[in-house]
Amino acid sequence: MKSKVRTFFLVCFSTILLYSFSDCGILVNHEDLCSDDLKSYDDCFTILLIADPACGQGTGTCLPAYVQLAKTLCASRMKLEGCRAHRN
Repeated sequence: MKSKVRTFFLVCFSTILLYSFSDCGILVNHEDLCSDDLKSYDDCFTILLIADPACGQGTGTCLPAYVQLAKTLCASRMKLEGCRAHRN
């Protein structure tokens, strides 16, 4: 009876541990988990830079503060917080 309880506990513990590692990107490539968020971020960032006349017209007067603001706005829209490090 004790061995069945131990086996059951070991299987449950292993399943929980495996799930927690896969969620952190250890067993699953983090880029795969973040692909939707990264695509959304790239689209958002591009649109914000094109919308600003100084950045989008190619005049070279795009302010670093505006670029940082665009990064912050687009990062705040990402669903997975761990994905933000890939673009900031």
